[in-house]
Amino acid sequence: MQVVAKIPVEINKTLDENYKVIKDQCKNEMLNQMINSLLDQKQAPHIRLQFLYNIRQQDQNIQLSDLCINQLELNIVNNIKYYGQSLEQILRYTDLLNQNKIEFSCEFMRPIPITFNSQSFDYIQLDLTHQTIWDYSITPLMRFRHILYQAQCTKLQQGDHQLILSLFKPEYKIDWNQFKLLVEYNPQLVSDLITKLYQLGVNANVYLDCLIQIKISIQTLELVNQLSKSISLPDQFFNMFIRKCIVNCEEYKIPQQLTRQVRLVSVFIRTLIKQKTFDPKKIYVELQGFCLEFSSILEATQLFKTIKNAVQEQ
Repeated sequence: MQVVAKIPVEINKTLDENYKVIKDQCKNEMLNQMINSLLDQKQAPHIRLQFLYNIRQQDQNIQLSDLCINQLELNIVNNIKYYGQSLEQILRYTDLLNQNKIEFSCEFMRPIPITFNSQSFDYIQLDLTHQTIWDYSITPLMRFRHILYQAQCTKLQQGDHQLILSLFKPEYKIDWNQFKLLVEYNPQLVSDLITKLYQLGVNANVYLDCLIQIKISIQTLELVNQLSKSISLPDQFFNMFIRKCIVNCEEYKIPQQLTRQVRLVSVFIRTLIKQKTFDPKKIYVELQGFCLEFSSILEATQLFKTIKNAVQEQ
């Protein structure tokens, strides 16, 4: 900035005295130039802040509030810290914003944080947590995944059961771990999903293979029984599944558990034979050996008679 002014020099004064007069005169001229620039309101925001800061540093008595056009400039004039930063940090930050061609403006101020001098923090609740609530209704797939997750850990209400059936599409894949948990908590849902795939003409053999791989339980037996009533299952599936049921019974070592499992499997096979959904003749040898091995259990004896009658009828 160039300052053009007539500087008075008195011969009768010393060099130091003249220098002080010249210095004061130059300072006043520079202050006037900066004040005039502020009045024009044509300077860039970071230049205005620099002018206000310089004027405030040079003369604490000058009233500059009328020259300010926003709250940040008022804080510069009143020497108030902004966001916990010193005035020098604000100006440097503003200059960086200007170099990056980012428009700088801040018309609103945050309140200055309150400092607590108390040494006691009993008012702080450490167990206070805020759980994020996600809107799962954004897309049908997200709603399906959300309800599917719930179905893997608890039994679904009837409304959710119908909703997930309506949302299910053949391209929505269910992996092996999810399928295993669904069979455990919601076997009826798995039956309805596989039935829906069959009705849509989609191959559901991948889920039938999962049924053969998972552990035999009352849920899996009930699931296969429900499927046999709804759709026509392949004979190969029945043969493999019943063979696994027989082998599974032989793995039990505790007598009470063994007896219970043999009863469940025997009743399950008898039900399939009576419904004429399973032909015992194809694995007659395995079934006969199973019944003879556990002939001391009533249900196994009844199964043997049912198998014998079914084979004779054929």
